[in-house]
Amino acid sequence: MFEARPKVFTPRDVMCCMEQTYRCLACLEHTITRGFDTSHLKTQCSHCDSFGRFLNEAVFDQFQTFEQTPPESMQWDRLDREEKLLVSEQIVRRGRTIDEFSVSA
Repeated sequence: MFEARPKVFTPRDVMCCMEQTYRCLACLEHTITRGFDTSHLKTQCSHCDSFGRFLNEAVFDQFQTFEQTPPESMQWDRLDREEKLLVSEQIVRRGRTIDEFSVSA
């Protein structure tokens, strides 16, 4: 389990912007685009037919980078997928660094 202070999200965390891409976490194949920027959203996947989380593509890219080259300062392999995605989200979207996270028993 890693330790990080929780963030309370407010409506201003969902900002208008250029279109953003989101990837289905169930199948990892299907992507959708939306005209707003948020860490994730829930919708029906037309590829795998699941109703689930679509992750912001920038966060998914960071997750993939860490999967291919785990951060040296962290025991990345001890984290489950959800924890890894949360760390990736905090780095990409909240400006945190990998050194702000630690893994405990």
